[in-house]
Amino acid sequence: VMRTLLHCIIFGLVLTRLDPISSLSFITNINQNDLSRRDLFRAAITASTILTTSSPSFAVTTPYLTEEYYKLPIKTDASAGRFYFPVLTPPFGNRATYRYTLGRDAWAFEQLLTFSNVSATIRCNVIKLKETGGLWVHSPQWPTGEFISLLNSLGAPVEHVVLPCNALEHKAPMGAFLKKYPDAKVWIAPGQYGPLGSCGKTLTDSSKKCNMGYRVDGILGPGNPLPPWSNEFDISTLYIELPQNAGPVSEIAFCHRPTKTLVSTDAVVYIPSGTAPDIFSTYFDAQTIQDPEFWPRSVLQAVFLPLRKDSSGEFPGYEALKDRLVRAPILRALGDARAPNSVRDWIEEQTSTSSYTWKYDRIITSHFASPIAATPENVRASFDYLFTENPQNFDSSLPKLACQDWDLLDGINQFVEKNKAGAPAVFDFKKGCIEK
Repeated sequence: VMRTLLHCIIFGLVLTRLDPISSLSFITNINQNDLSRRDLFRAAITASTILTTSSPSFAVTTPYLTEEYYKLPIKTDASAGRFYFPVLTPPFGNRATYRYTLGRDAWAFEQLLTFSNVSATIRCNVIKLKETGGLWVHSPQWPTGEFISLLNSLGAPVEHVVLPCNALEHKAPMGAFLKKYPDAKVWIAPGQYGPLGSCGKTLTDSSKKCNMGYRVDGILGPGNPLPPWSNEFDISTLYIELPQNAGPVSEIAFCHRPTKTLVSTDAVVYIPSGTAPDIFSTYFDAQTIQDPEFWPRSVLQAVFLPLRKDSSGEFPGYEALKDRLVRAPILRALGDARAPNSVRDWIEEQTSTSSYTWKYDRIITSHFASPIAATPENVRASFDYLFTENPQNFDSSLPKLACQDWDLLDGINQFVEKNKAGAPAVFDFKKGCIEK
């Protein structure tokens, strides 16, 4: 528990902007044990009313990983170099980058993170702009030789770079990456603070000079001019500033209209069952990865649920979360619980069915696996605990977590409130949990 609390404090979890550096991403090579899952996926495609990616629809009823997740190529280029220093967390000497083709002129660049007892991945998502043919880079990661080689081999210029939040693991690589692409335009989420750079809500904010250590061309949020790529993207800004906290919390969601793709940093994740992604083999030995408990334990530690086993030897928390679109428990407990109205309004903007402004049929995320076949209705259902008062009426897609599996996060909230380390929780994030 003390290690967990230290982890939270180090990453500034007071309101919770540690995204759980929990992006344990793709299972990249399908082996004999995975064949049944692939067959089930193909059967679902055949049986569903969902159209192919060339003709997106909005008929998704249960989110699932799309065909691109299983079939499209994965690229590496270890010979270009996997060393970069300094970085925020290990690996230091062998920081691999895996490039995943997501379809619809989009790619994910994945790297591995390790910290304390958390082992996870994080991804930079890249979209080719329809109007200019240039690249729009979302949350770039450390620019190793391999990363830069894989990015440059796309054959298009890096035109725009976006820092979509103020979480440390997204913020830290920005300066190093921009040195490789000095001509790219830079767009950041508002409310940056701390040793890695600070900036207010606007570039003209006289009370807080923007000092990120690199040029900033625009801030994404109310009161700011729209970026030139806004004709292709819907943009929604979450900005929360509570006086008890060390600094504000911000996150930007994007909908790329031409490809009907929601680009999400931390809002939702899809946790696949099976084994750990292949990139883990660049850091962990084969015996560790082949341990059937390694992946469930990695997931639970990343989202801050306890490593509790039931009488059958399974991890109930993992079983409740896997193979579904969810809000990471750490963010539900430490973020949504402090500012439920702001988070609800932000999700409402992305999922409103009254205007159908945001039209998407898939999601690409910074963490865990994607692309995910999902609609605005599916995203809203993942936050139904903020929209529905009576737990008996909660959407059936919400994970059925046992009340005791919230104890770790509840303890962190109590610690924060007791020691006045940040804003207190004002919302019952455990609402609807199962007593066992």
